[in-house]
Amino acid sequence: MSISIGIDRLAGLTFIVLGAAFLWLGLDFGFGSMLRIGPGFFPVILSGVLIGFGVAIFVRSFLSDDSFHMPKLGPMTRVLAAIAIFAGFMQPVGSYLILPVVVVLTASASPKFRWTSAVLLAVGTTIFSDLIFRVGLGLPFYAVGYWFGG
Repeated sequence: MSISIGIDRLAGLTFIVLGAAFLWLGLDFGFGSMLRIGPGFFPVILSGVLIGFGVAIFVRSFLSDDSFHMPKLGPMTRVLAAIAIFAGFMQPVGSYLILPVVVVLTASASPKFRWTSAVLLAVGTTIFSDLIFRVGLGLPFYAVGYWFGG
């Protein structure tokens, strides 16, 4: 599946949609006046500026022919899975066991993936993360999680 849309057109539409959403949310707060600014004043003004930039970028996009192609879902899925695995299993499994899995899974999303470099990167990342965060900063990370008696 390949969707081709101008990158500036996509950026302009994104700014317009985000600006409209924040404008809608900002209108729930009191706007106030120039003499007595309410809590919704800046969100509404900034949303208007964002929408204005979005419209300008969208209109300008018709002058260029840059295109944006949707990325392949396989690599993106692996990176998102690695984030979810890290978040879900860091405490119960521990950094010594989960970091190598996460690093290798994330590295496998690259078209230049090689097992040797991924394993070396995983070992180095695990050692340096342990030295920096657990030993150096004293953060309460488990080297081996409670699932393995740590």
